Amino acid sequence: MTNKRQHARLDYDLAVELTIDGERRPGRTVNISRGGILVSIDETPEFGAKATLHIDLPGVPKTCDIPCIVRWSKPDGGAGLQFEQLRPIEVWALNKLLSSLD
Repeated sequence: MTNKRQHARLDYDLAVELTIDGERRPGRTVNISRGGILVSIDETPEFGAKATLHIDLPGVPKTCDIPCIVRWSKPDGGAGLQFEQLRPIEVWALNKLLSSLD
């Protein structure tokens, strides 16, 4: 099977929150890439759901609120999120983070 990912995923563990349907839910990151993130969360969102990821990125003074879309989810609590819009500061911070994990 061919891996269709555009971006390499790197292990990353950090407490985050997701807002889905107006409800804020705690979770933890499992891995991260330039295009998205895998989050471990108790109540898994549905495929295609819109979410906002609340994450602290290095070098950014306040929590980033990143719009995402759920690309897949598992009953055991994992959800794969694709970033929809990253601000320039978030792109810079994400690149800095990924370079440090590489």
